[in-house]
Amino acid sequence: MSQYLTELRCTESIAREAGKRIESERRAGFSISLKGKNDLVTNVDRSIETFIRAQLHALFPGDYVVGEEHGEDGPSEAKTTRTWFVDPIDGTLNFATGVPLYCVSIALQIDGQTCVGVIYEPSRDELFSARLGHGAWLNGQPIEVSEQPALCDAVLVTGFPAQRTEEFDRTLEQFATLTRESRGVRRLGSAAIDLAYVASGRLDGFWEYGLNAWDTAAGYLMVNEAGGLVTDLSGSPYTAHEPSMLATNTKIHEAMLRILTPSA
Repeated sequence: MSQYLTELRCTESIAREAGKRIESERRAGFSISLKGKNDLVTNVDRSIETFIRAQLHALFPGDYVVGEEHGEDGPSEAKTTRTWFVDPIDGTLNFATGVPLYCVSIALQIDGQTCVGVIYEPSRDELFSARLGHGAWLNGQPIEVSEQPALCDAVLVTGFPAQRTEEFDRTLEQFATLTRESRGVRRLGSAAIDLAYVASGRLDGFWEYGLNAWDTAAGYLMVNEAGGLVTDLSGSPYTAHEPSMLATNTKIHEAMLRILTPSA
């Protein structure tokens, strides 16, 4: 029963402390720069990732850490089977513009399987967490996906790739179609929050292209442990390095898949 419990509790503590630091640095002021066209980064993203990496390496010195801002680091010997995926601020544009929808996302994979996932929203003091085979929680209380059976009554959420690519245009078209076919589609600006909200039953389904493992690893586990279903956009089993995702309460999955990927 205690499998991965130490890792979960440590991750929850690190995420909470990272969140406190984010809010402190936000109040103190921060700088903004561009990583690429339409892709912002702040000095807070970088400092928080540095903090999280230091904590993980101190607690789990044999593990690899992969983060959005600083890439991969770990022991110089043969690769460990344990890898942490870190997004210090998922929702940087929201953070930079004062929209209180951003989070810390941390997940642990062992032998390619996500075992621990934590998503912390500091502005709302909401800590979402999941442990493989043991469930998912919001501030310590169990969460489950919604029971919404019909796409026409479902509330969905999506995100758009930072770069204005073919996938950006495809998402716009799908956004329009699913807005007509559902009760509504939201765009929150943080894939990790989107997934946490599907896991907790606040939203019924999520899809997006152009994702990275640090965006999705924690939320993927959360939705699964809350009773949902996660695949790629062809309907195949999702893996951490798959750039597209569909996550639902299971009941609307096939209906969404038929619209998003007609040939699936």
